[in-house]
Amino acid sequence: MCRDLEYKMAPGAPEALTAYMEMRKDMPFFANARTVRNAIDLARMKSAIRVFNEKTAPGSDGMVTEEDLQTIFPVDFPTREEVLAGK
Repeated sequence: MCRDLEYKMAPGAPEALTAYMEMRKDMPFFANARTVRNAIDLARMKSAIRVFNEKTAPGSDGMVTEEDLQTIFPVDFPTREEVLAGK
């Protein structure tokens, strides 16, 4: 799915996705492929917000590369604490 959307996963991101999916299996409304699609969409949104925050932070040159926009990192997947807090 990431490849089709022209995204790539940084080291550790596949493991973060796996951990997120393992956690979601025990929660209501788990729906296999739909849950994976939603997780990737959520990671893409968090990635965009992360890049924006990094590039607008004081001391940043503000330059955004194609790689910045197309790479999903482990931090872009929700943690158990974030899910439980409703974030």
